[in-house]
Amino acid sequence: MKSLLCRLSLIGLILVLVLGPAVAFAQEAQIETITLKAFVIGPGPVPITKATNLELAAEQLNKILEDSGANVRVEVNLEYSELKWGPFAEKFYLDFAAGKAADIVTMRETGELAEGGFIVPMDEHVKAFWDMHYVDFYANLWGGATFEGKIWGIPHDVAPAGVWYRKDVLRALGYTDEEIAGLLPANGDTTLEILARLAKEAVDAGLVEYGILHRPSKGSNTYARLLEFGVDCYNPETGNLELDKSSLLAFYQWHKEMVDQGVIPPEPPGWSTIHGTFAEGKTFVTMASHVGTPAEWKAKYGLSDAAVENDLGFLPFPPTEEVKATGGEAVSVSDIPLYFVTTQSEHPELAMLLIMFATFAEPCALHSSHTARPPYRWAALYHPLVVEDSYLQRTAPSARAVVPVPIHPQIWSFVERIFEGIKGVEAGVVSPEQALDDLVAWFQAEVPDGEIIP
Repeated sequence: MKSLLCRLSLIGLILVLVLGPAVAFAQEAQIETITLKAFVIGPGPVPITKATNLELAAEQLNKILEDSGANVRVEVNLEYSELKWGPFAEKFYLDFAAGKAADIVTMRETGELAEGGFIVPMDEHVKAFWDMHYVDFYANLWGGATFEGKIWGIPHDVAPAGVWYRKDVLRALGYTDEEIAGLLPANGDTTLEILARLAKEAVDAGLVEYGILHRPSKGSNTYARLLEFGVDCYNPETGNLELDKSSLLAFYQWHKEMVDQGVIPPEPPGWSTIHGTFAEGKTFVTMASHVGTPAEWKAKYGLSDAAVENDLGFLPFPPTEEVKATGGEAVSVSDIPLYFVTTQSEHPELAMLLIMFATFAEPCALHSSHTARPPYRWAALYHPLVVEDSYLQRTAPSARAVVPVPIHPQIWSFVERIFEGIKGVEAGVVSPEQALDDLVAWFQAEVPDGEIIP
């Protein structure tokens, strides 16, 4: 406690230096309020703590300012959006073009935002407060915040993507819990072929409507599924995107095979069907979700705590047999959205301090408890909200296994084009070979420095 008080006192002094002339200590001086705007995305209603933690941070900052005798306070003008990523980004860019961007924004397009001059680097801030605050953030998450050698944002959420499956369906097929654990272990030490075989058994037995469902749009899950086939899209040594033709062809061929076998539908259904049918036990596997999605299933689709505990299984995305034979392992992926400070902020240092307070161990634990997503820092593991939550205790290790989606200005455009190929193949509009040819043509035209692997 004494150490914490010392740290808070130090932060109080730093606040005075940051606010500079705005701070007055005369008792008769009028209190001035500095307003910081924050534009925060869920997506959806569940992760609202991403936003409310900024409000809690302002309360803590104001308490320190008051105790320090400073006649200045911080107010957060908060806009929380349930939009999907695309429309949210469009609104941000429109606001920025009009000179009305928020001080703080949560997005995931780090490379694009940095290259376009939309956000300020945060290296000096992180360095200054490393020992005091950032040292216990999981090291793998900083890879999702670093571009061209600089840290551009602060992790505030991690949602490890993976495979959810129905244990009760496997039991109905005659598998024991011991056999299920052997076939689909929690560490993902299995293969995609085993998962697909079980899905076909469930469909053929009439136990489910869908064997496997995936996202209806691009996302970090799509990138994880590429890794199952050994496609990582990026060469870290050169910093260039890469297109692995043989692996991508295998990727497209697998989707065609799954549709032909009735395991995957010709057209991916919408989100309500994906979530609803899995929660109801009508889908065997969903590759569209992450470790925190049960919070949504419980809130919106009536899934019980008992079902989460007894009937659902979760594992990282397993590799194909071919990839596993060459040393490939199961992988969990998250796009690691960040708190950014925009270049239109008049108080960037203050905005960074607000972000720091919003990512203390307690707000991190509040966010985890509310969303069923694992903490992104060690200290939160010992908060009562996390300690007393059996689900978080069981799933917390998934955050430390996350591989960030590569940061490159065109990574999401590339993943989107790959996904468009999936839809065409599944619908029978194009063959796997034609989908690959179309992708190569786009890549050569739009990614001139990209690398193509035969």
